[in-house]
Amino acid sequence: MLKKDLSKGIYILSGPNKIKLISGEIISIAKKFDINEEIFIPEGKKIPLEVEISSVVEMDNEIKLSPLASRTIPDDWDKVVEYLVINKINTLIIFGEVDTGKTFFSTYITNKLLAKKIKPSVLDCDTGQSDIGPPSTLGLAIFKKPILFMTEVEPDKIYFVGSHSPSEHFLYYICGFTKLLNYGLKNSDIVIIDTPGWVLGDGARMLRNSEIEILSALETNFAVVLLQRNQEIEHLVKSLPQNKVIRLAVSKKASPTSVEERKKLREFVYKKYFSKIKKIEFRFEDISTDRAYFLTGQVLENKTKDSNILWIEQLSGFEGLYVISEKSLSEKEIEALKKVYSTKKIKNVVKDEFRNVIVGLLNKDNELICLGIVENLDFSNKKINIFYPQNIDLRDVKIIQFGSLRLTSEAEENGFVEPGVL
Repeated sequence: MLKKDLSKGIYILSGPNKIKLISGEIISIAKKFDINEEIFIPEGKKIPLEVEISSVVEMDNEIKLSPLASRTIPDDWDKVVEYLVINKINTLIIFGEVDTGKTFFSTYITNKLLAKKIKPSVLDCDTGQSDIGPPSTLGLAIFKKPILFMTEVEPDKIYFVGSHSPSEHFLYYICGFTKLLNYGLKNSDIVIIDTPGWVLGDGARMLRNSEIEILSALETNFAVVLLQRNQEIEHLVKSLPQNKVIRLAVSKKASPTSVEERKKLREFVYKKYFSKIKKIEFRFEDISTDRAYFLTGQVLENKTKDSNILWIEQLSGFEGLYVISEKSLSEKEIEALKKVYSTKKIKNVVKDEFRNVIVGLLNKDNELICLGIVENLDFSNKKINIFYPQNIDLRDVKIIQFGSLRLTSEAEENGFVEPGVL
């Protein structure tokens, strides 16, 4: 690390980088640096440095440090804090397009509330760029001290949605939203909700309106922040009393993140989460499944003796037969099955569809223990093999909850399986 003198003023520091305060006084995002505190800024992230008095720091890369003419945080943000305190708001939901600084704003508000002895929690709903918990989950953390990045805290509770986009996981997203919101309301003074940047189009309108309806149904004393450049998300609050809406301009320093950069950031978090993995075998008979047809029917013997057919279940009512095969069933094989089992409907899944699918491993109370990655299904021994973080105790796992995202064992994104296929 290189030593550098910083005169009083405002700077922006980009990652990947590391900084340590040797002497002086520096504040960032309403957090005061401690002497000798070492802070890592990940790739794709940046923080403002408000140098209150001349300071000495050590940093990895001073090329990524730039002076600024003025403070990056608008004065309006401090007025929001006062509004929350005076009106005893217990839920603040933040809407904004991608790259409008919602997480940065959430961090600032959290640190400011902590300074006022108010206990905040943050509900991170951005399943794609998740900071509290890994991507494909909703995470809630209750804060006890100021932070610079939401990734610094361990979540108090997480909920597995199944993919980094809620677009095909609406109901699971809403279930998780409600469950974690309830937990936050019971265990903190205010819940700050950091939402995804999906705000335009039919699905986005439906999801954002549903969140507001849930806040109303739970009788929360809520307020809505709109972070917008012009008036691009006014449609989300047309029916709300205007005293519940806080409009803020996007910071001029908010910078766009490309699709590829977002993917890299997700994979960075996944790689950290799955940095050290072990493999576990679950016997089919010892676990239940959720969000899949697999293991939800009555297991049947393969009466056709067709070696391509690995597994057969009789599903409920009109759902017919569920058949897992080595390769896709031919028309001849399908007709033979219909005849032998007197059924009109066959749901066929190829064995490899399960490979690399991300799953949630849950206890008997439907609480998420950790994420896993399916290696394969062993039908000869009736076992499912799953990679998981090696420091996790899996003795209480009773349920495997299937997602739609595929990850390799190296935690790299590898496509999707369509929800409802498995």
